[in-house]
Amino acid sequence: MQKPTADIRQMIKELNRFQLPSSLMECFDIYREKAAGAACGEFSPSQLGWFLDLVNRFRGPEGRKGSLVEVFDPGIFTLNHPAWQAEPGTKVELPALTSEVAAGVGEDSEFAGIAGKEIKQFRELASFFADEEIVSLAKIASAALVDRAKSFRGREDAIQYLALNASATLEDLWAEDDTQWVKAPGREIQFDDMVARRKAELLAVASDRPAFEEKDLACYTEDEIRAFAFDIHKLFLTKRERHLAICSRCRRRLEHWSGLVENFDRAAPLQEGRSDA
Repeated sequence: MQKPTADIRQMIKELNRFQLPSSLMECFDIYREKAAGAACGEFSPSQLGWFLDLVNRFRGPEGRKGSLVEVFDPGIFTLNHPAWQAEPGTKVELPALTSEVAAGVGEDSEFAGIAGKEIKQFRELASFFADEEIVSLAKIASAALVDRAKSFRGREDAIQYLALNASATLEDLWAEDDTQWVKAPGREIQFDDMVARRKAELLAVASDRPAFEEKDLACYTEDEIRAFAFDIHKLFLTKRERHLAICSRCRRRLEHWSGLVENFDRAAPLQEGRSDA
């Protein structure tokens, strides 16, 4: 029996250029990344780097992030959210944003005390930025958070929004006690079909690369996955191996079955170099 696991894992590591979302939360993440990208479009990379540096200095050395999309991520409050396991879709229910929670807490609460200090600190760090820059950064944040109805009345409004939603200290408070977030009304967000959109993008891939075809977008059947796990060459005989590059679900299924085959081979007693059937 062929032992395919090492070959499969190496191929899976390399075939990671395109992805089809495999869960509802992945669909939402792709949508918000595109929304944030559109909001960032008018700024140069150096300007965006300047914005990110401001936010990271505010968050502190242990809270640094690699991008503004990572900072302003509503998924921080969804570690055990069922949307991570749900099938791809176009509507997700999320907890309230920290800026929304702040509107409903008492002035004497621990949350309010931390929030006041965080806003003051961000205001001081942002003092060298022009009003329009701070408002623009807040618009990028609201796009990444998919907070579509939010508008900003000026610098101070934008500072409060940024401080509350970028605060690593308030994230720590949530991790210790999420009562205020649970009490606040949640959000229901409708968004575009990102699976269909990603497939359309793949079919319209630039002409300098081999174009994807409809057959490349179809998931493998369970029988096919099992056959590939026993003999990876059968994958290439289907002439649909490119699907593995874009579908994490099929990769996980293939890795699972390959692991079963490998464990069986390792455990099976051998007679004259062959498994004892």
